[in-house]
Amino acid sequence: MSIVDPYREQLSQRWDREADPAVLYYDRLLRWKGTPTFRFGARPKQGAEGIHSAISAHFSICVFQQNPLFDVFCTVGASRSPIPRSTITSKDPRGIRHEYLMHASNVYAEAVCEILLMIAEHPHIHNLEIGAGFVMPIGEPIVPNSALEYLYFTYPFLDDPHIYDPNPAGEIDHPQTYIQTLWILPISKAERQYLRTNGVEAFEAFLHEQHSQRYDSDLLRRSLI
Repeated sequence: MSIVDPYREQLSQRWDREADPAVLYYDRLLRWKGTPTFRFGARPKQGAEGIHSAISAHFSICVFQQNPLFDVFCTVGASRSPIPRSTITSKDPRGIRHEYLMHASNVYAEAVCEILLMIAEHPHIHNLEIGAGFVMPIGEPIVPNSALEYLYFTYPFLDDPHIYDPNPAGEIDHPQTYIQTLWILPISKAERQYLRTNGVEAFEAFLHEQHSQRYDSDLLRRSLI
C-alpha cells in the first residue's frame, strides 16, 4: 500500500497543468536526501502581496536533519522559471533553472528560510543571471553579530557524492527542463575580497582545503581570512 503525499500531489498537478517542474525536483530530493524532517512553506515579507510569479505557488523549503552539526535546507519550487538570459548563455533552449541548498543549525531555521526565499526570487526580480561563482551582497548578516555579509553560490560538493558522475544527485536533465542545485555559502568581506583578487578557481581550492580540515557551517563562524 503506497502512502499518499498531499504535497507531492499538489506539485504533480502543477506539472500536468503548467509544466512547473517542482515535482521532478521533489522526487529527486526524496531519493537523494530521504524524507524531510520538516517542511516550511513560503513566508513573503511583510507588505508583499505574495511570492514572485516566477517561482512555484507551492514553493517550500525541505529540512533534513542528517548530522548533529547542521541541518540541510533545500528549496523546492525555485525552478519554476529559467534564470534570465540563461537560454542565451547556455545555448540550451530549455535554459537553466536553479534550486538552492544551505547548511545551518535549526536554531536559525526562520532566518535561513527567509534568505532562501529571497535568493529564489532575486534573479527574477532583478532580471539577473546567476550561477556557480556568483556572489550576492545581503546588506546585513543572516543572523545578528555575524561577520558573514555575502552569499557565495557554488555546486553542492559536500552533499552530492555523485557530483562528478554523469547523473549528479543535484542535477535534473529532463527533455523539458534542466535544473541545477546550487549550494549557498555565507562568506565574509575578507573572503569576498580574496575571491575578487584570486578568482573562482583559487577560492574554491581554498575552501576545499579549509573544509578538508574542518567544515564550520555556523553562521557566527569567524572569517577564514
